[in-house]
Amino acid sequence: MNNKDLIINTEKQAINIALLEEGKLLELHQEVFDKNFYVGDIYLGIVKKILHALNAAIIDIGYYKGGFLHYNDLGEHIKNLSNFTKKNKKDYCDLIKNSIENILCLGQKILVQISKEPISNKGPKLTTKISLPGRNLILIPFSNKIYASKKIKSIKEKNILISYIEKIKPKNIGCIIRTESSRKKEILNKELIHLMKKWKNILKNITLKKNPIKIFSESNITSCFLRDTFNNDFQSIYCDNIFLCKEMYSYLSIIAPKKTSIIKYHQESTPIFEKYGVEKQIEIFLGKNVPLKNGAYLVIEHTEALHVIDVNSGMNNHIKENSTELERIDNIFKINLLAATEIARQLRLRDMGGIIVVDFIDMSDSIQKNKLYEHLKEKMKGDRAKHHILPINEFGLVQFTRHRVRPEIKIKRNVKYTKNSSISYILHLECVIGNILKNENYKKIQLHIHTFVSSYLKIGFPSIQQKWFLKYKKWVKIIPNNSFQYTEYKIFEKNNKDEITSYFF
Repeated sequence: MNNKDLIINTEKQAINIALLEEGKLLELHQEVFDKNFYVGDIYLGIVKKILHALNAAIIDIGYYKGGFLHYNDLGEHIKNLSNFTKKNKKDYCDLIKNSIENILCLGQKILVQISKEPISNKGPKLTTKISLPGRNLILIPFSNKIYASKKIKSIKEKNILISYIEKIKPKNIGCIIRTESSRKKEILNKELIHLMKKWKNILKNITLKKNPIKIFSESNITSCFLRDTFNNDFQSIYCDNIFLCKEMYSYLSIIAPKKTSIIKYHQESTPIFEKYGVEKQIEIFLGKNVPLKNGAYLVIEHTEALHVIDVNSGMNNHIKENSTELERIDNIFKINLLAATEIARQLRLRDMGGIIVVDFIDMSDSIQKNKLYEHLKEKMKGDRAKHHILPINEFGLVQFTRHRVRPEIKIKRNVKYTKNSSISYILHLECVIGNILKNENYKKIQLHIHTFVSSYLKIGFPSIQQKWFLKYKKWVKIIPNNSFQYTEYKIFEKNNKDEITSYFF
């Protein structure tokens, strides 16, 4: 069991949600109030253009960029739209295998759902495979199939649930039984009735004359997040908005009445993200360089569809001159394991999508490579986004893909944490120093750093240097060096002999 806390910060323009696991920031989500398009929203759109080369269509749903609907995202029920083709019904089943232009025509009304929000200069991605998610079930109109989540391991349990849903569901309605679904039949029945009411309301709205038009929208992001993720691991929910607290209380009283007491209203003057350490973690772990324990770090480079992550040991990083070859190999393996754990968290935290390439520190041992690969897969199991990981290749690279459905989140910082990189640098330095001082092998260390930064760390009472001593019970000797860049440092053990790590922020 991993203890989880939810921290919710409300602003004039957005709601920011931070998920902490054992105190570490794991996910960030944001709902912008003036945003019009969310994953799951359903529209009655109009076919504006057929893209013959891509076997796709552009659908007008009221966004300045048309929505993109690919042939592969047409549901089976589209076969019922044979009246929109010039071909006779006999040939229709053959035509549907070939091209979208034989199925859709310009000006046609079509029911679509957003599967991926607008990202960068791209319009929303659409599908006609409509689905309505609940906490226990996902309703699939125009289908008769029933599925159970692959994560429900017991075949017997799956068959019992499928058999029950088969008896109570209407015709031409399919269902997916979710992993966390209740095994109580009365709860499943109530949710199915609730989802069917939603679907009937959608069908009523289709008759409206105005096109294009939104005919269904998901409830707010907070309720959706609780619906999809809430379980017994959640220990506390802190929120600085009393109305949102009441709304969450009402929702939890339905899905988990015994857990309503975990909702806490934050009334203090200290900003909620600052109070619970979220802001500090954002500054430390959402930069280009991400510190790991014992001086190692990740360097993360982004493009629109490709992300490159380099694992850096931090120069020698405890690999001392008198170390044996076996000790060096073991040390590199441990650094790679730490990096894999952090990489799995970073992908969720930043919601990185597309192709990800990770350059681990080279390892020659095939057994260690396989262990690292399995460790990475294990840590990625908690990621709800679809992903596929390839084994480590001969160059020490791991390549995998991860599906992102929303644009990158941009969290506003409090004034205390400005865009000036100096604050982030000091927080990063404190994180690295703390990780090293927690290691019992290091009794005394020296920090070599630019003269200006050295003065900043020593000034005041208590100074940052003194605070480190009070916190870790170990003294950090600070050596000023004018030849260093402002954000450059080196950390040595004891008498300037063994370099632990060096870094340029």
